[in-house]
This record gives sequence, structure tokens and C-alpha cells, in this order.
Amino acid sequence: MSSASPAPEDRPAAWQGRSRGTPLGHRIFIFLIRRVGLWAAYTLLVPVSLYFVIAAREPGRAWLRYYARVRPTDRSPRWWVLFRGYHTFGKLIIDKAAVMAGLKDRFRTEHQAAGTLQRILDEGRGGLLISAHVGNWQMASYMLKRYRGQVSVVMLDAEEQAIKQAHEEATQDKRYEVIALKDDMSHLFRIRGALAEGRLVCIHGDRSLAGGRTARMPFLGAEAPFPLGPFAIAAAFDVPVCFAFVVRTGPREYTFTATDPLPHDRDAKVQLARFVAALEAIVQRHPFQWSNFYEFWSDAPAAAPGRGRAAVPAAPPADRAGR
Repeated sequence: MSSASPAPEDRPAAWQGRSRGTPLGHRIFIFLIRRVGLWAAYTLLVPVSLYFVIAAREPGRAWLRYYARVRPTDRSPRWWVLFRGYHTFGKLIIDKAAVMAGLKDRFRTEHQAAGTLQRILDEGRGGLLISAHVGNWQMASYMLKRYRGQVSVVMLDAEEQAIKQAHEEATQDKRYEVIALKDDMSHLFRIRGALAEGRLVCIHGDRSLAGGRTARMPFLGAEAPFPLGPFAIAAAFDVPVCFAFVVRTGPREYTFTATDPLPHDRDAKVQLARFVAALEAIVQRHPFQWSNFYEFWSDAPAAAPGRGRAAVPAAPPADRAGR
């Protein structure tokens, strides 16, 4: 399993885009999924999650501070809350690897915005899907295959090469174009070209890298910096813009949700404010599916790090499924 490491900068929300874990560990899980079955990978995940509770101190503290914001009244033990966070994250990664390994038939999927997405693709004007590191966005690459049209996925190309290779070796179908984020900003030209070609461009809107333009928005009770880039694209191009999320709603079950196309606005901060409201709503419903294991806010911690219990109520029924 992997998690984002805290940035070594003054801006706690800066993210380095690197995975935690070793290539061997990733290959072991892929081997178990292919040769033994998903149940074996889920079983191995239990001690691995406990290991991360003990060993991944900084990511764990950051995640607990997030959880104290989203569930401020729960008195569950901190170790249990953190275990559930890592365990849920691990299941998302295992499910992603299973789909990459060709085991798509092991999962049930629900599309709650099928008509909207197909209309955008049929119109041929291009479109923008903005998502976040909540749920399992990689699963969307599989779920989007049911639609007629071309898709471009914008991603950070900063993973450890060996870990990327371990997953790429297991991939059976590479239908979609990947647009890598580059320091020289050349990806903007490719995004523009993809929209001109009528492609559906998918991009995350919740992580900012060092040096990137950000804007602070209220999120779970305090201001947090968000990247402006995706929303500047949304403001600059007259194409349909939707916010989309893919969440785990049960054992081997995923739901793809998307908003209707938003009213066009030339102000990037207006688009960003809409996104933050949608993001806050989705993490309130699925708090354990937040996959940002680094400091997201720059204000004081929401809960004292030394407390033995974190303020967090029971998870909603949809998030309990498949634990």
C-alpha cells in the first residue's frame, strides 16, 4: 500500500506525489490477487495496515487531524481510527490492482451519471471531469470504458519508477491517453489539444505541488490551500465541467457519481469554491476514503497529537461495507 508523504516545506498542503512502500510489496499483492484471489490480498492487508499504524507516524498524525475535523464527536481509540483509515486505503489499492490484472468481473459498479457523461462525449465539444483523492479514482478508468468516446487522464508523473512499473506490468488494457504534469507546463498545451479533439479530460483538484498557484478556501472548518490550475482550465475553456467521484459503497462495489455540467464562469475561484463544497460533502459521507496522508491545513491541529482517543462518530453505513 502507499501513502503520500508530508511535504518538507512551510506549506503543509504541498504534496510530492510519491508513493510509500516498496516495489516488492506491490508485486506481492499483485501476485496474490492473480494467483490466489482477492481474499488472500485482503487477508494480508490486515497485518500490513497494523504495520503502517506503527511505522508511518507523520502520515498517520496528519490523517488523524483530518479525521478529527470530519468526525469531531467520536471517542474511538486513535489506533483503531487510524487502522481503519489505512485498511480502507489498502482495499482501494487492492481493488485497483485487481482491475488492472483483468479481474473486472469481480466487481459490481453503479453509474449515477451515465446519461450526463455520454451526452458530453456525444456532443464532441470536449469536457472536464474534476475529481479528488477520495474513493478510488483509478477505478473510474475501468468504469469509463462503458462510454463511447475518448478520455485523457491528467496525472503527476512523480511516482517511484519501479513501483509504477510493478503496476504497469499487471495492466491488461491501456485504452486511455495519459497526460503527465510537467514542470515546464507543456501539459497545458496537450490538455488544450485534448479538449479541441472532443476528449473528456479527467484531472484532480485537491492536491497542490510546491510552487503551484493556490487559493485558500474554507474546508471542514478551516481554510486550506487548493490548486488553482484545474479551475483556471475550467474557467478558460467553454466546455462542460463536472465534479466526479468514485467511492467504494460495499464489498467489491463502486459507485460513480458526477454533478450536472456547471454554469460556466470565467473566475477560477468561483469554480474552485463549487468544487470544495462538493468535496466536503463527499468526505462527510465517506470519511475513511480520504487518501491524503499529509498535512492539508496550515492552521493549528484539530486534535492534540498526544491524545489516546480521537473525536470521531461511527462511520455511515455505506462506509462500513466491506471492512
